[in-house]
Amino acid sequence: MIFSFGNYTLDVDVERTRAFYARDDRWQCDCQDCQNYDKAILTAPEAVLVFLRSLGIDPRKPAEVFNVTGMQEADGTIWYSGWFHVCGTLVECPETVTETLHENGSRGLSYRWELAYCPDPEYPFALLPVREIDLLPEGFPTPALELEINTRLPWVLPTPYQA
Repeated sequence: MIFSFGNYTLDVDVERTRAFYARDDRWQCDCQDCQNYDKAILTAPEAVLVFLRSLGIDPRKPAEVFNVTGMQEADGTIWYSGWFHVCGTLVECPETVTETLHENGSRGLSYRWELAYCPDPEYPFALLPVREIDLLPEGFPTPALELEINTRLPWVLPTPYQA
């Protein structure tokens, strides 16, 4: 199925993607940040959840997710980054990664986040398809795409945040 959003066009096999997420139970991290993500992602606006599910993604099963800053923000939220995968190919994608030459002579890569897609412009949830796959789960059907997310979610666990 062809999905066009933001600067991207993807050809996604939604049923194969959904089938993998339905049988995959490997994501079971016990750290407080991951446990909070697991519950807090369901508080995201319906537009975000519907968008992810339309691609076949289970929002509660990222390949990886982490607290970007390592702390809780003053407003009680946590900045998360992570990755989801879908079965499919990029049909159209601007160059999202640029190579930078640092003063010390080393080279580094940086993402052009201005090209990220936000399903709900009023909510901090950005998605960026990336060309290189680093975290493809074992057994995930190919061809596959990696989608990086960045979002801010509330702290919803009954226990206080522990840095």
